[in-house]
Amino acid sequence: MTFLDTNVLVYAVDSRHPAKHAAAHSILVDALGGDRAVISVQVLNEFANVAMKKLQMTEDEVRAYIGVFRRIRVLAPSVESILNALTIKKRHGIHFYDALMLAAAESAGCSEILTEDLNDGQLYGPVKAVNPFKGM
Repeated sequence: MTFLDTNVLVYAVDSRHPAKHAAAHSILVDALGGDRAVISVQVLNEFANVAMKKLQMTEDEVRAYIGVFRRIRVLAPSVESILNALTIKKRHGIHFYDALMLAAAESAGCSEILTEDLNDGQLYGPVKAVNPFKGM
């Protein structure tokens, strides 16, 4: 199982970076076609914010994309995942919201998180960070 970070969803809809867009689009198509990917409510919140602020999308456009993304398994935060995120944050010296995504990934049984925001190849407990945009 793979957890998708917000940047995967953003690059999937933003064609200003063609190589990253193509890679993210491929990841998203694969995620929508099966049950091997997970996102969290946090990822959807962050996507909506970036889409409106940086990509200048309308609320209706954001709603349409959220409608598509909800076909991927979406996790809501639990008290346990928040507590686990605090442990992950302290252990690895990372930002709380990155730790919260790792905690969500861990709770879903994911072996990897696709992200460009964490150290590529590093293990954060049972979850390995993989940067699908490395070198792009």
